[in-house]
Amino acid sequence: MCGIAFVIYHRSLTIAVICDILYGITADRVLPEVTGVMIVKKNKLSITTPLLAATTVLLIFANLLLGIVLTRQSRHSMRSLIRARMLDVSNTAADMIDGDTYEKLTSEDVDTPEYQQTLRTLRSFLDNIELEYIYGVRQEGDRFVFTIDPDDDAAAFGEEIETTEALLSAAKGKADVDDVPYSDRWGRFYSSYSPIFNSEGEVVGMIAVDFSADWYESRIKEQMTAVVLVCSASTIVGILMAFTLSARLRKRFNTLYDEMNDFANDFKDLSKLIQTDDIKLAAAEPSEGHGKNDELTELGGRIRVLRSELRQYITYVRSQAYSDQMTGVGSKTAYLNKVKKLNRLIAENSADFAVAVFDINGLKNVNDNFGHEMGDRFITGAAKSIKEVFGASNVYRIGGDEFIAVVENSSAGQMRENFKGVEKAIDELNRAKAFPAELAVSMGADVYVRGKDTDYQQVFKRADEAMYSCKCEYYKRCGRNGG
Repeated sequence: MCGIAFVIYHRSLTIAVICDILYGITADRVLPEVTGVMIVKKNKLSITTPLLAATTVLLIFANLLLGIVLTRQSRHSMRSLIRARMLDVSNTAADMIDGDTYEKLTSEDVDTPEYQQTLRTLRSFLDNIELEYIYGVRQEGDRFVFTIDPDDDAAAFGEEIETTEALLSAAKGKADVDDVPYSDRWGRFYSSYSPIFNSEGEVVGMIAVDFSADWYESRIKEQMTAVVLVCSASTIVGILMAFTLSARLRKRFNTLYDEMNDFANDFKDLSKLIQTDDIKLAAAEPSEGHGKNDELTELGGRIRVLRSELRQYITYVRSQAYSDQMTGVGSKTAYLNKVKKLNRLIAENSADFAVAVFDINGLKNVNDNFGHEMGDRFITGAAKSIKEVFGASNVYRIGGDEFIAVVENSSAGQMRENFKGVEKAIDELNRAKAFPAELAVSMGADVYVRGKDTDYQQVFKRADEAMYSCKCEYYKRCGRNGG
């Protein structure tokens, strides 16, 4: 059964591969162009096809070889079973014969009770077991002759019989069966021979059991036919399974291509949405050997291209969400994420940070007198001065002209030094006459106090109040209201 299952499995694999080659991927399928890259499924002889063909040939050869091996094993097993049956019959009959009596029988003893008893014993085997002949044999010199024969067409007592290797083996005391058939005037037979021993352990004769060679070979043929039928049935089942599996895989593969079409269309729409006249993302290059690989490799290469471009889009979208495009500092979204992180660190009792709040003085007057474009230049100038000191990654724009710097592991003294740096940078801009009016920024800062502050907002509130105090002082010095 294991061998048959193995045949079915390998035949299924073979047929599946053949079906895949014949059925093929014949339809030209094109995925839409994505930023200059097109995914194409070509109707071509790919590198996969000859590999599949070679694999198919190897599998067919393996199945053929396996069939031959199974056939030979089956034939050998059947032959062994029949030989064992023949030996069982001849050994049983030989054991039932009295060797001392058999040794003394002659052709003149036909009517004696001893002869008749031996004859009845052999006839019972002939009548009840499927065999052609059973009879006694005795060796006389260099030849072997018939003794007792219960068949109607019996051989004469003392008539010479055909000598075979199995008969010679039995004459030496070892039961044996013919490996090849022999022919005589009664037909063509395989014979089994079992020795008859007297009370002294000497071989005094043999019991021969003839089985028709046609019967013997028909049994072998029946077994061979059964093996062929099983192999044929397994092939048919394998074909049906392969076609069913191939159809399902084909359907799934086509569905995958349809989904890739939809994905590529969506990707193209995303590309058009993101890539404006001012912003162009580099299209990923197709993999090396494009157009020369097999279909699956081509598809994998296109997927890698899409993934590469998608990473660029994700980076770009993230920069849009977390970066203020005009000033290059963090956006309000990035700032809120930073606040969440700091509140988590405060809850874990591991926070250490300082907050600085900045606001441009008199921006409204600049917008009113010089226009909003100049107001934007004031904002970018202030942002540049703050970034130079605090670093762009620590600075966030949370309103029109409002900036916040969050610096971890910083002290009040360090923040004062940083403010001096910002003031110096602004003074340099003003001395360079970068603006038609003086750029002035109000600043306030405070430091997180462990055990006192329970959330970020408390630190921010103190920093914001310090910034407004600074602003009030600025306007008081200038002798005008804010704006």
